[in-house]
Amino acid sequence: MAGLPNSSNALQQWHHLFEAQGESRSAHAQQHLQQMLRLGLPTRKHENWKYTPLEGLVSSQFVSRFAEVTQEQRDALALDIDAVRLVFVDGQFSPQLSDSATASGFDIAINDERQALAAPVQPEVFLHLTESLAQSVTHISVKRNQRPSKPLLLMHITQGLEGDEVNTAHYRHHLELAEGAEATVIEHYVSLNAARHFTGARLTMNVAANAHLHHIKLAFENPVSHHFAHNDILLAADASAHSHSFLLGDAVLAT
Repeated sequence: MAGLPNSSNALQQWHHLFEAQGESRSAHAQQHLQQMLRLGLPTRKHENWKYTPLEGLVSSQFVSRFAEVTQEQRDALALDIDAVRLVFVDGQFSPQLSDSATASGFDIAINDERQALAAPVQPEVFLHLTESLAQSVTHISVKRNQRPSKPLLLMHITQGLEGDEVNTAHYRHHLELAEGAEATVIEHYVSLNAARHFTGARLTMNVAANAHLHHIKLAFENPVSHHFAHNDILLAADASAHSHSFLLGDAVLAT
């Protein structure tokens, strides 16, 4: 797509990151990769991207690195909230840093099953990028008429790298609230250090009839990083959803 210098280079690098994940990636992820490559990166001429500067992002050297995060580091970055906490580091689930969800009212399965996921409401290039590079989906469900007593807190820790390399991490979650259920889900995004990184995130939420969702997003990453997210909420009859986002930090943040 003409008009954005280095855009083809960025697309090629993301393609290489996808290929480096191996041949086990699903047809779903492959399709999103092809859609990303076909769309290309938007320019300032696109109405929805007029005020979102991408030049600093597309000139980067994208890599995928994984940090070893200690419980002490997690605690230093954590919110003081009584919640069931699942922790993700550099795009991957960390069971060692996470709480057990047993008997919490939330059923959790982390895998690469995507066949049942609905098509995006309004697809765009960074949505396709996250769908292609996120290697797993966190499937969260609350059974009919259940009301978990604690919120579910999804904590995402991404490390930055010194120099020209930009660590790239993508997170994909899906929530199903069954009929009559009620739950609170909190997304929390932080940086492990002060260096630059690129975070992609996508949370889809299906709220069945007479179910009620409370959703909060807290993006508190460092001021030199980029964060692109795309959430969808689908409501059935007599369902409700209250969603609030608090977006601080990040050189460029789009959600």
